[in-house]
Amino acid sequence: EGGESSLLLYYGLPASMVAAAVLIALGVADRLRDQREALTDAERRAQSDALTGVLNRRSMLERLDSACLRARARGLPIALLFIDLDHFKQINDSYGHPAGDACLKAIIPPIQSELRQSDLIGRYGGEEFVVILSSADAAAAQPIAERIRQRVAEISVPGFGAPIHVTCSIGIATSDTLGVWGEHLIARADEAVYAAKRSGRNCVQIAAPTPA
Repeated sequence: EGGESSLLLYYGLPASMVAAAVLIALGVADRLRDQREALTDAERRAQSDALTGVLNRRSMLERLDSACLRARARGLPIALLFIDLDHFKQINDSYGHPAGDACLKAIIPPIQSELRQSDLIGRYGGEEFVVILSSADAAAAQPIAERIRQRVAEISVPGFGAPIHVTCSIGIATSDTLGVWGEHLIARADEAVYAAKRSGRNCVQIAAPTPA
């Protein structure tokens, strides 16, 4: 009774009304939290590639710009990997598009297993993926790319007759060696991918500085 009196004096309201107000406030807070979580889920879906769950092209390009701004402000390098699944058209033609989709989904966990929390992966288009390695120079990026290449080569995708074995070609472009940023890194890494394809696929190629 003394407790209720003190509540009455403190709030100017009976304890039962105070309790009701608290419950209403908690209910509102729960609804607001649910709305925030729903918004977060909607935002995540809007930023993600529907098939693979990684960042879509638009979101990846936005994150790349932000990462480059941060890196330049801090005087740090940034590395970009352009990953292209080898013989993808042949997989689709031989096994069907569902098999191609299964291969695209299958390569994501092996790639992510070699990335840090600060690194990002996005689907650039078709069978092409871009990885952003924060604070990484050429010396750090090459072994990461090589481990990703090896992990992808170990994949076996079942469910479409004989298991499908996939490989990838990887191009590397880094700000410390090239002096370029943003989509210029993508362009240089894309060139390196074509060099890797010409070298026989299932390999890693680093974009070299353009001769002056």
